[in-house]
Amino acid sequence: MFLLSTKMFKNFRSIARNIFLRRYCDCQLTGPPDPNTAFTILANGVRVATEVISSPFTCISMFVEAGPRFETACNNGITHMIEHMAYKGSFMSTMTQSELEYSVISMGGQLTVKTLREIQIFTAKCPAEYAPNVIDIFSRILLDLSIDDAKVEEEKRNICLEMIDTDNDPKAVLFDYLHQTAFQGTPLAQRVIGPSDTVQKFDASSICSFIQAHYRPYKLVIATAGGVPHDQMVRLTESKFGHMVGDPYCESNVGPCRFTGSQIIYRDDSMPFTYVAIAVEAPGYCSPDFLTMLIASCMIGSWDRTQGPHLGMPLAEAAAVAHLCVGYESFYIPYRDVGLWGIYFISKRMDAEDMLLNVQDQWMKLCIMSQASDFERGKFFARLKLAKRVEGVVNSCMDIGTQVMNTCGRKSLVDTINQFENIKLNNFKGVCEKYIYDRCPAVVALGPTEVLSDYTRIRAGMYWLRL
Repeated sequence: MFLLSTKMFKNFRSIARNIFLRRYCDCQLTGPPDPNTAFTILANGVRVATEVISSPFTCISMFVEAGPRFETACNNGITHMIEHMAYKGSFMSTMTQSELEYSVISMGGQLTVKTLREIQIFTAKCPAEYAPNVIDIFSRILLDLSIDDAKVEEEKRNICLEMIDTDNDPKAVLFDYLHQTAFQGTPLAQRVIGPSDTVQKFDASSICSFIQAHYRPYKLVIATAGGVPHDQMVRLTESKFGHMVGDPYCESNVGPCRFTGSQIIYRDDSMPFTYVAIAVEAPGYCSPDFLTMLIASCMIGSWDRTQGPHLGMPLAEAAAVAHLCVGYESFYIPYRDVGLWGIYFISKRMDAEDMLLNVQDQWMKLCIMSQASDFERGKFFARLKLAKRVEGVVNSCMDIGTQVMNTCGRKSLVDTINQFENIKLNNFKGVCEKYIYDRCPAVVALGPTEVLSDYTRIRAGMYWLRL
């Protein structure tokens, strides 16, 4: 089923490249690629990107275009189920769980897997000489399918326990509700963990069918940061994944990304604090306005009551002096073509409305009366945040995979930071006004929410009457 004939192989490379160029025509890499990162597209469409870094450890990750955005209401949560089963030998007909665990221990490695809303990431951290072992494990997860129904039932019980822990985490529930109301009617509204009634319907057959349909070569990226040369990684990937065949004309259906200004309020007066999140529709990872909105997020910043009021951020000073909240955190969650830009805060029951009014007041000042000093401070913190994303082999590997998945290439940190010089204060205000000013927000609140205004009042706070 996965074999590639010689006749197909001759023209497959050009077909795969044309597909990628067509697919990423709106979000291709702008500017020169990172000279320290080597990038290759195999004949069947698997992308390999490596960066050689002097380090005793190497980080190897397999990025798969999978998650709730590629699931339906009938199989929501199946990618998360695969996450649970991936490193337990549940997929492998030629390796048991005990053999897999011994293999990992013997190479002194660490294996993890994480599922996001549109990407699933398998990660291994180990010495460079064990790179062939890691690639072999990754390939077995996709190609050595032998799923046991007993293992599936066991993981269902584990997922149910995880659901209980997730539902007891107000922040996790809040952001699930935020996606549910902001992207209602679209796949991005679905939870990563999925609903319990859907999870209970999964079996070995449905999991195998999903893997064969969605874990295809043109949806895979092998990213490496550490001491493994690029040529060696290409050879290893070619030997394990090169025989995979997917429909070269089949592209992933990411579904609609419609944003809806709306509100979800879950009132529970037994909770000691009110948890609130408010967000607007923001540009995606591939947008030219991405860096500008990142600066805006850094200008709002974050604060908690263990810090003092003298942080240079007006909202932090107001929150500290007037005791408006326990803490707040500005966030920017970019997906490929859409994002959420907003703020999350925790406050006492009678202070939530005052904190929300101060938040909206600061947002309006970003659009209309941002000061040059605050703007420069925001650019500094944005540079620092981007620099931390490439610090060490693990973060660098994550950055490589994320950029390749979204732009089919990687831009260097220096070139990205140099782009900040092209962002001027007037342009910054214009971008903020485009995405924030007079826009319908998505609002979510949990806890004692009686003091919060209704959505109409909150919507009115998204603009100022100007003469």
